[in-house]
This record gives sequence, C-alpha cells and structure tokens, in this order.
Amino acid sequence: MKKSLSISALVVIFLAEFAGILGILYLRHSMDVQTSLFNTTIGQVFEVESDVEQIRSLLYKYEYNMASVMTSSESAQKETLEELSETELEIRNQLIIHGEILQGMEKGTEKEALFRSVNDDVMKYLNYNVVLLLMKGSENPENISRFTNTYILPLMSSVNLSINTLAKITKTYIADSKREMESYLASSRLFSTIGFIVIIAAIIISIFYSHKVIAELEEKNRFFKSKSESSEMRIAEIQNNTIMGIADLVESRSGETGQHVKRTSHLVNMILLQAKKKGVWSDVLTDKFIDYVTRAAPMHDLGKIVIPDAILNKPGKLTPEEFEIMKTHAAAGGKIVTDIIGGIEEKEYVDIASDIASYHHEKWNGKGYPSGKKGVEIPLCARIMAVADVFDALIAERCYKKPMSYEDAFALIERESGEHFDPQVVELFLELKDEIFAER
Repeated sequence: MKKSLSISALVVIFLAEFAGILGILYLRHSMDVQTSLFNTTIGQVFEVESDVEQIRSLLYKYEYNMASVMTSSESAQKETLEELSETELEIRNQLIIHGEILQGMEKGTEKEALFRSVNDDVMKYLNYNVVLLLMKGSENPENISRFTNTYILPLMSSVNLSINTLAKITKTYIADSKREMESYLASSRLFSTIGFIVIIAAIIISIFYSHKVIAELEEKNRFFKSKSESSEMRIAEIQNNTIMGIADLVESRSGETGQHVKRTSHLVNMILLQAKKKGVWSDVLTDKFIDYVTRAAPMHDLGKIVIPDAILNKPGKLTPEEFEIMKTHAAAGGKIVTDIIGGIEEKEYVDIASDIASYHHEKWNGKGYPSGKKGVEIPLCARIMAVADVFDALIAERCYKKPMSYEDAFALIERESGEHFDPQVVELFLELKDEIFAER
C-alpha cells in the first residue's frame, strides 16, 4: 500500500512538474509568436504609414505653392515656381518609392487597390496642374475655375479619401494585432495558473518565468495601445491640416493669407466656451459638439472656390447680378464639404460642417441666404459662425474696403442683434469684448 502510494505520489509529482514545464514552454512560445507578429505587423504598418504621410505632406506643400503661383503676378512668381518645381520632383521621387511598395503587395486586395489609386490620382493631379499653369496666362478666370472644379478638386478629394481609408486599414491592423496579443496573454495566464495549482515546485518555477514573460507581453501591449492612440491623433491632425490647407487655398484666391479661417475658428471657440461656462444651450453644448464646431469652422467659405476671380476679387461694389452669383457659394460650400469628408468622418461632424458652410449667411430676421431661414430654424453652429465671420470681416482689410476699428465693429454687431444675429449669441460675444481687445 505504502509502495503504491509512493509510486502514485511520484507520478503526481512527475505530472505536476510536466504540467509546469508545459505551461512554461507555452508561455515562451506565446512570447516568440507574439514577438514575430509584432515585428511583421509593425514593419508593414510603418512602411505604409510613412509612405502615405510623406505623399500627403508633399501634396500640402505643393498645393500651397500652386495657390501662390496662381494668385501672384508674373514678376513675383520666379522663386515660388522654383519651389513648386522642387516639390513636384520630390513627389515624383516619392511615387517611385510608392510604386516599389505597391509591387510587393498582394494583388487584388483593398490595400493594393487604394495604393494604386493614390499613385494614379497623384500623377494625374500633377499633370493637370501643369495644364493649369499653362492656362494661367492665356485663359480667362472662368475657364481656369471650371478646369479646377472639373479636374483638380475631384482628384484632391479622391487622394484624400484613399489616404484616409489606408489610415483606417492601418488602425485595423493594429487593433487586430492587439486582440491576438491579448488572446495569447489570456491563454498564458490560464496555463500559468494551472501550473501554480498542481504543485508547489511548479509554482516556484512558473512564477519566475511567468512574470518575466507576462511583463514582456504587457510592455508590448502598452506599446500597441500607445501606437494606436498616436495613430488616431496623427490621422486627426492630418485631416485637420488638410482641411486648413484647402481653406487657406480658397482664402488665397481672394487675397487673404489664411488668417481669416484661423481667427474665425478661434472666435467661434471662445463663444462656445463662454456659453458652456454660463450654462447656455446645456442640452446641446457637449465637449464633442464644441470640438466639432471649432474644427468645422475653417470650412465655412469653401464654396467660394466656385466663384469666378473677377467677382471674388472685385475692388468695388458688386452688381445685383454679381451678388446673386456670389450668394451661390453658401449652398455650393455645403455640398463640397459633404463631398470631401462625407463617408470619412462621423455623420454628426459632417452635418455640422455642412450646416456651417450652407447657412452662415442666414439672418435672424429671415432675410439672409440661401434658404431664408430665420430664428432658431438656423442651426446653432451657423448662428455662432455668422457673428464670428462678420466681426472678422469688419476688422480686416479687403480688396473692396478698409478695415473697421474694433470699437465700431462691436457697435455694429450690437446694433444688428435681433436683426442679422441671434441676440443670445451677440450677448455672449459682447461679454468677451475685453478678452478680444486684449488679443489684438
């Protein structure tokens, strides 16, 4: 009986040690598999992300130089044309790298199709801009505007959509890798727990290796999480920079430097924060709403891209016919905003951006355009945008007017309360008077 018990005990101890060893081996295997997965996935992610971000950055620089060339006189173009040529060469060199990455991709996949689309669309975009430069000296502004709307803008939108979709795929890769890693981590903990329960000896051995392996896995888990958050922030930054770049491009056509969109966005944010501080519109004014309205504000005048230069830059008062053409930019802006970010951003953000572009020229008394909305029929974001837009336009110098003093501009806004502007928005704006004066 004792012998049998001894043999049984030895068998139990052996099995316990064997189970402990299996647990340790599994933990080691999990770490090796996860390390391999980590190296492969991160390598692919960094290669794709670096390539598309480099193209996006160069395109932004190219768009800015192109806008400067199109809006400046021939005598002032030499240096800008040289920068434009250098940037174009950088883009074409990057497309060679892009093509090498494309050759290594699996044919017929969504990622390969998007990469090919970016490559083709950017090449077309560069070639069309060469045509646009040739048109500048010999074509009238209407033809240039038509060519831009027909060929240039759709390609900008297509490239932006493809690069954002690639960014989303990158996020998906990171998320999938994170889930697989967490699965391995859970399994590893289960096996280590079994080893602890079976025998004290296995526990001692398992504790040493388990904690070491789990610490390594958790460190990589933290890296994946940090990388995922960093990628999301970078994608948002790229999108915001793209929107600001397009808005600056539109502003440059009318002789503005792009400061108008930055100043109006800042004023909109100040009004929103003041409203939240005082508990106004508390059922609507969430942090998310404030962020969306502030980020969407720079897009309020995107519709001006469809207005001919002769009207947009006219130094005198517009004729009734010219003003009717100018008014079309509001409805056009709403459509352009939806075309650019629709399907990429959340619906709530797209709706807010579209409302701002479409209705920031509506008036509280119903005499605005394009729809003749009045009172609270006008979306709140557009009512706030209207005050910020008009105030900044008043204090800025334009081709058709001199700047107004801050005191006179505040007085005009106050007089138009209940007529042009929402009285509650005006009240909040006037409370910020000292702060706005201090920032001059």
